Amino acid sequence: MSRFSCGRGNHPHTPTAQDSRASFHPTALSPLALAPGRFHPPDIPGYNPTVPPHRPIYLATVCLERNRWASRQPSFPVSAWLGRWAADGFDGLELWENHYLLADPAEQARLQQHAAPLAIFNTYAGFASSPAESQQRAAAATALTRLQAAAVKYNLGPDPARLAEYRANLLAWADQLPPACRLLCECHPGTVLEKPPAAAAFFAELDPERFATIAHVNADPTALEAWLGALGPRVQHLHLQLRQAQDDPATLSGQESLAAVAALLQAHGFQGSASIEFTRGIGPQEQIETLYTHARADRAWARAHLG
Repeated sequence: MSRFSCGRGNHPHTPTAQDSRASFHPTALSPLALAPGRFHPPDIPGYNPTVPPHRPIYLATVCLERNRWASRQPSFPVSAWLGRWAADGFDGLELWENHYLLADPAEQARLQQHAAPLAIFNTYAGFASSPAESQQRAAAATALTRLQAAAVKYNLGPDPARLAEYRANLLAWADQLPPACRLLCECHPGTVLEKPPAAAAFFAELDPERFATIAHVNADPTALEAWLGALGPRVQHLHLQLRQAQDDPATLSGQESLAAVAALLQAHGFQGSASIEFTRGIGPQEQIETLYTHARADRAWARAHLG
């Protein structure tokens, strides 16, 4: 048995010494065992980096990055914020790759010292066989290994005709990653796996513990229900995107809408983690402090309702 599961559901294959994918240990990445992904900021009075007695809720650094879609050049050093994020109750980071890859050596060293072991490394590497995308995957593998990432978020490409190519490169890339690193497919709109049935078919024979997926959360539970229904326990991480006024957990309408989301997750027995990926205030005039205020409010809602 190798990367493939022995059946549907949460039944990982039997490990063999010959297969790095088969040496993946799901219990090491269970929801309450993601403390290896907690960051360790310096000089925080009373800071205790032990296992949190709750579902991990991370801050995606792309949430605060104003250049996320334009120049894609980091506008702030993540290391300067680590103490504040820990003090405000975030359990770790989903680190946007450019906050590491495009940082200077001193910032990279600080992240390796204080943000590692990392919860999730967020890569935009492509999965075509071109030299450029092969190099992207290699760079991501090197970075997440240095950061001791417990998981990596990724997406496949947009061309259905290249699905087999994407799959082959994904599996080859998985062999290059640390054996315990979980692969989280975001299945983003515009990619070949943007529809739940397509994603379910693509991953059907792969170990659901190592090859997991992400679902997006806002105040409309329709899409979330489709993903949970099609992929079940393979959905192991959530991206909270409470970007609109109707998503605001501080308002009565937002609270009512999000209550349905929380009930849906509970009904499906969701046991994974979550990241605050986007929040209210993103736009041409965005301010990092405003975004962070909203991200803290979203974390508070997630803590109260996701357990």
